[in-house]
Amino acid sequence: MYDDNPEFTDIFTITSTMGCGSSMDSFDEPKTVVVFGATGLLGGSVARALLSDPFKFRVRCVTRKTNSDKARELAELGAVIVNANLDDTKSLEKALVNADAMFLTTHFWEEKNKQKEIVQGLNAIDAAVSCGVSHIIFNGSENVKKLIGRDCNHLDSKFSIEEYIREVDTEDGQGLNYTILRLPFWFENFYTVFKPYKLKYGVYALALPMEDGTLDCMAVEDVGDCVYDILCKPRLYYGKTLGLCADRLTMSSMVDVFNKHFDSMKFKDPKMKIRDYENFKFAGAKDLAAMFEFYKDSTCIRDIKLTKKLNSRTKTLDKWLDENKDYVEEAIREDEEETEGKA
Repeated sequence: MYDDNPEFTDIFTITSTMGCGSSMDSFDEPKTVVVFGATGLLGGSVARALLSDPFKFRVRCVTRKTNSDKARELAELGAVIVNANLDDTKSLEKALVNADAMFLTTHFWEEKNKQKEIVQGLNAIDAAVSCGVSHIIFNGSENVKKLIGRDCNHLDSKFSIEEYIREVDTEDGQGLNYTILRLPFWFENFYTVFKPYKLKYGVYALALPMEDGTLDCMAVEDVGDCVYDILCKPRLYYGKTLGLCADRLTMSSMVDVFNKHFDSMKFKDPKMKIRDYENFKFAGAKDLAAMFEFYKDSTCIRDIKLTKKLNSRTKTLDKWLDENKDYVEEAIREDEEETEGKA
């Protein structure tokens, strides 16, 4: 279902009154969950997991791209597609009216503006409070600048939003019911922003500057089922900060797993240093270098056992590549074709 106008009427909300007074532990009728970023990897994972159980959840997917293929796919699965803008609190309030819960993820990389991301996150929180949303789940982060002494704009912005969530005053004086998720490196990065690059014919580098550290990883598609479990038993997770992870890998073990799955390609660790990575000439290189330094630092805490409790089907890199190697291979091929086209 679609409504390109934020002033939509959800037929389900006419027949029920849901707000901060409803018990999210009871499923006498489905709960309405508003999912932000639903046409992206993370929000889409959450939306699909909730849409798989219409007896428990009704899903509103907030996007600015209501006519996109991904939005249409979600609508076909039963989602209500809502057009709202994180810069416009009024449109957010209309999207959140009578909702029980909200999954919020904010985006730095679209405009690479830390302050704008923070303001957008605060707008969504304010709208949720105004609408009496019972439970907010937010994709947050640690304060990287404080922990390692280096700016990491795309993570530090999310920590600022976390702080706001914890400090919000509600009308009843009890504060918000919230759950913070802190996520690891996504396997899907291997066919998007961190796809392997060609060293020579048939040989490719996994260009992650982890040096001698370990990297906590997870398939973003598995996050959705974790959120599903949290929303099935929300009171267990009120006020909790959950660090998720499915696999913990060194660069050496990562390379071994890749070489296991690709017969016609050889993968290597180029032994990239963080200080070299931050000198790359693309926007955000310093932020990503700080992120990798944080990942290899012992202050980045993710919990494999907790993650498997939330979603027993979480995949290791080995299992993920077994199911997704074609995406990685296609990304590498497209990159090579683009490079050849520029030559």
